[in-house]
Amino acid sequence: MYGNIEPSQPREEQRWVLGPGSKEACSDPCLMEENPYEPLDPPIAVPSRKHLPDPPARPCCSQERLVLVGAVALGVSVLLNVLLLALGSRRIAALMVALDEAETAKQLPNVASAPFLLYNEAHNKCVEARGRQLTAATCQPEAAAQRFQWLPGDRLRSQAGSRSCVTAAKGQNLSTVWLQPCREDGRLQRWECRDGTLLALAGHDLYFNYGNNQKHTVMLFIGDREWSRWVAHGSKDNICSRSSCPPCSRGWTYFEGSCYFCSATTSTWETAQRFCSALGTRLLEVDSPEERTYIQTILQDSSWLGITDKEVEGTWKRADGTILPREQSSWHRNEPNGGQQENCAVVRTDGTWFDYPCTSQLPWVCEGQP
Repeated sequence: MYGNIEPSQPREEQRWVLGPGSKEACSDPCLMEENPYEPLDPPIAVPSRKHLPDPPARPCCSQERLVLVGAVALGVSVLLNVLLLALGSRRIAALMVALDEAETAKQLPNVASAPFLLYNEAHNKCVEARGRQLTAATCQPEAAAQRFQWLPGDRLRSQAGSRSCVTAAKGQNLSTVWLQPCREDGRLQRWECRDGTLLALAGHDLYFNYGNNQKHTVMLFIGDREWSRWVAHGSKDNICSRSSCPPCSRGWTYFEGSCYFCSATTSTWETAQRFCSALGTRLLEVDSPEERTYIQTILQDSSWLGITDKEVEGTWKRADGTILPREQSSWHRNEPNGGQQENCAVVRTDGTWFDYPCTSQLPWVCEGQP
C-alpha cells in the first residue's frame, strides 16, 4: 500500500511512509527529477513535490530486488535443467551403445558349413533332391543333388540348383519334407540332433525319416528307430557335428531354438520392450518349465518379463496381445499383488515372477530366433 496525505496541511519536515511493516520512503535520489520545462510564470502556485503523495508506479527500490530474485530463480532453473539433461543424456547414450552392441552381435555371418551327405545306414541310402522333393537314393558323393550344408539358425540347405532349405510341410506326423526358399524366420526349417543320430524338427518329437513308401520320399515320423537315424556319409558322425555355424552369435546364448541377450544396463519396461523390438526380437517370455530353468542360469539380477496387465487389471498379456493362462505362469506366492500401481512383470534369479511398477529401472532379456 502507498501512504496517503494527512488531512491537515503537511509541514515542511513531514515524510511520507509506505504501508504496514514498511520503512520510510526512498530519499530524494529515488524521486523523479524536476521537469526542466516548467512555465516561467505559472499562473497557480504549485506545491513542493516532496509534499505530493508517492506516485502509483512501482517503488524504485523494490524493482531492483525483484530483478535480482528473478535472475537467481532463472539461474537455478537453468542449472536444474542442465543437470537433468545431462543425466538423461547419459542414460540415452548408454542405451544407444547397448543397442548397437546387441545389433552387431545379432548379425550372424552368412557362412555355410562344408557340404556333406545325409546317410541312412539301415538302408544304405543318401538323401537326394529331385526338384522340390527329397528322396532316398544310392549315394553319389560328387552329386550336387545329394550335398547339403548347415546355415545359421539350424537350417539345412541343398547344394542343388535351387539352393533351397529342407522344410517340413507341417509340424505333424507323416508330413512331407521338401525344399523351400530359405527363411530366417522359418520355424519348419530348423533341425536339431537328438540321442546321437536322430534328426528332429526343432521343438517337436518328429524325426527326419527315410519314408517306407514306393517313392522313397522323406517325411516326418514319430518313430525313433533305424529309419530316423542319419550320419554324415563316410563317417559315424551325427549330422550336427558338421555344423560350423553357431546358432547364436557372440553376446547371445542359445536354448531350444531361441537366442537370448541379457542387457548390461537398466531401463523402464517400455524402453526395454522398444529396445528388443528394434532388434527384431521380443522382451523375454517364459513359456515352459525347461525355459524357466534355463533362464535361471543366465540371469544376474531381476529382469523385465514381456507381459503386462496395463489394459485390464489382472489380465496379463504377451507382446502379441495373447492372454497368458495362469497355469503357464510362475508367480511367486501371493503375487501379483500391486494392483494398478504395478502393471509390469519381473522374473527373479530363482525363476519366480513379481509384478512391479513399469517405471522401475531394471535389466532385461531379449528373446528371438537365430
